[in-house]
Amino acid sequence: IKLFTDFALGLFGHRLGGPAKVSVFSSALMGTITGSGVANVVTTGQFTIPLMKRFGYSPAFAGGVEATASMGSQLMPPVMGAVAFIMAETLNVPYVEVAMAALIPALLYFGSVFWMVHLEARRAGLEGLPKEQCPNPWVGVRERGYLLIPLVVLVGLLFSGRTPLFSGTVGLALTAIVILGSALILP
Repeated sequence: IKLFTDFALGLFGHRLGGPAKVSVFSSALMGTITGSGVANVVTTGQFTIPLMKRFGYSPAFAGGVEATASMGSQLMPPVMGAVAFIMAETLNVPYVEVAMAALIPALLYFGSVFWMVHLEARRAGLEGLPKEQCPNPWVGVRERGYLLIPLVVLVGLLFSGRTPLFSGTVGLALTAIVILGSALILP
C-alpha cells in the first residue's frame, strides 16, 4: 500500500487537486492487485480520505472520490475480481483476451475520474501539497519495488497462456516468499 500511495503522492501530490488525484491514481494501482472495490477503499482510503479532507475537500466528496476510484478495481486488469476468470471460462477464450479487452475501458474509467477531480479542484481552488512534502516517487520504487515481483510474475504467466489456477498459485507462493523474506532480511 505504501509503495502505491508514495508513488502516487510523489507524482501528483503537489499538483492542482493533488490529494484527490493521489486517491485516484493509488486506487488504480491497488486495483491491479485486488480486483475488489471494497478492499481498495479499506486499504487506500485510510490514507487518502484524511489527506483530501485536510486540504479542503468536503468529507462527502473525499469519500465519494475514494469509493468511485476504488470501484474501478473491478475493471482494472490483471485481476479484475473473479469476473474476468469466469468470463474467460464461459466464453472459452484465453484470459489474456479478456484482460486486454478490459484495459481500455479501465483506463477510460480512471481517466474520467481523474479529470472530474481536476475540474472540481480548479473550481474550488484546491491546491496540492507543497512539493517538498511529497516523496520522490522513484525512491519508493527502488526501496520497495521487490514487492511487485509476484504481480509481474502473475501477469507474465497469465499473458504467456498459463492457466489462471497455475498462475495464481505461483503468484501466491511468490507473495509468501517475498513477505517472509522481507521480514527476515529487512530491519
